[in-house]
Amino acid sequence: MSMAIVTTSHRPDAATFARLHASVVAHTDSTTRHIVVVPHIDVPLFESIGSPRLEVLSEREVLPRRFVAATRLARIPRIPRGLRIAAVNVQHPWPPIRGWIFQQIVKLALVSELDTDVAVIIDSDVLLVGRLDESMFRDNDGVARLYRLPGGITADMTRHRTQQAKALSLLGLDRAETDSPDYIAGIVSWDPALVRTLLARIESTTGRRWQDCVGGSLDFSEFITYGTYVMSLAEPSRRAFVSDRSLSHSHWGPTPLTMATAHLFVQALDDDDIAVHVQSNTSTDDAVLRFIAEEAATKR
Repeated sequence: MSMAIVTTSHRPDAATFARLHASVVAHTDSTTRHIVVVPHIDVPLFESIGSPRLEVLSEREVLPRRFVAATRLARIPRIPRGLRIAAVNVQHPWPPIRGWIFQQIVKLALVSELDTDVAVIIDSDVLLVGRLDESMFRDNDGVARLYRLPGGITADMTRHRTQQAKALSLLGLDRAETDSPDYIAGIVSWDPALVRTLLARIESTTGRRWQDCVGGSLDFSEFITYGTYVMSLAEPSRRAFVSDRSLSHSHWGPTPLTMATAHLFVQALDDDDIAVHVQSNTSTDDAVLRFIAEEAATKR
């Protein structure tokens, strides 16, 4: 069996990613690969981390040529300057692809090409504070772990519900699971073989290339789409390892943590949490993040 850790990142998150990678080196087996995919222009910066455990890939290596990074284009007309556009699909230029959507396409594309048994998706703003081992993400029969929180999508979570509806549409399903589960967490594991069949399903249902379908979406969740596919369409044996434990203690924000609230955050760490996750858009101070990492590590 084999495992790879996958992260998407870019220049503004380089320092945060370097901390994540250091925690990966500290808390995983020496054979575990950490793959990061970044914009082509940022490859030298991430390679400068100089770790033999790190594989840096350019987005160009995993995406079709029709996806052109916004940095290679002149200003796109009619787009507000505050809207973060990452790329344009030159065959279907409208709407342009927003950064959040683009990163999800990159994750799906990369994992679909991996020859590993399991891919563990970890964002740059996560820090490992405990041991991460492949046995946590695959059972004895080789089934990849699926994080699934029953009732996790509540009536007031309008964005999650929009993403759930999009997943159903792309997969050609009529209705959502009755317990409205959430599949989003700081650490998520995928079976690359199931990702490949998921993408084939999208193409079969829509009659279009999956990258074009996702890229043209105004909102989309790769985690909700994968989880919905596994639970609704995969072979029953492939959903034998389902857990409602995220393994990552998360603060989703948008409120920044202070030293006072960071103490409470660490105290709430569960025994099986192997990571802490303070979402980057909270703008939590670096000193507070360092405190959280140090304190969380002492609890393991």
